[in-house]
Amino acid sequence: MVVRLICVLLVPALATAEPSALERDARTLLRPEGLAGITLSLGAAALAHPWDDDLVGHIDNKLLGPVLDVGNSFFETQYCVGTVAAVWGGSKVLDFAEVDAASGAILRALVLSSAMVGSLKLTLGRTRPDGSSGLSFPSGHSANAFAIATILAKRYGYRIGVPLLTLATTVPAARIHEGHHFFSDVVGGAILGMMAGWAVDRERDGNLALAPVYIEGTLILCVRWRN
Repeated sequence: MVVRLICVLLVPALATAEPSALERDARTLLRPEGLAGITLSLGAAALAHPWDDDLVGHIDNKLLGPVLDVGNSFFETQYCVGTVAAVWGGSKVLDFAEVDAASGAILRALVLSSAMVGSLKLTLGRTRPDGSSGLSFPSGHSANAFAIATILAKRYGYRIGVPLLTLATTVPAARIHEGHHFFSDVVGGAILGMMAGWAVDRERDGNLALAPVYIEGTLILCVRWRN
């Protein structure tokens, strides 16, 4: 209930406080390179589909268990957005400029990824492996994790980005572990999250550069760090 209240109060505040930033991010996502990235996510999911039946089920590892639990709980959209929104609101009250900028960027990336994920879930209606609903593709948890990791990698460079992007891969594993998603669901969600993070503050990108590139009939996602 508390998390939902935070979302209700602070997410609209984001749109009110930074409408031009959110609109700019959305426009960036709708550029050809952004649309190519979204297409890439669907293509990658299609390529991953043959492994769906092989990579479903529990991961028996006591050491990895707590990490998977965090991935399943924290990166649920309401909790994730609510937590980041609370940090963003608190940073404004306390005048923490860097935290304000970073959390605001993360929040906008989460809004973009949620819009893409939600639209595809409702349009495609894929049944989850456990049969609990028809909202399997793409994985929102995976999109949230990779959106956050991409934003922080852009802002703080590869020393922060590489560990975070590596850690983000545990979230797709957690969703497969719980039987909530197929392998192709998490692949598609992860790329959508990266594209959302790429679109935010594109003109002010720091070290991380993400760009979909079409080469000889193949669409690939190039990732590099600028010097």
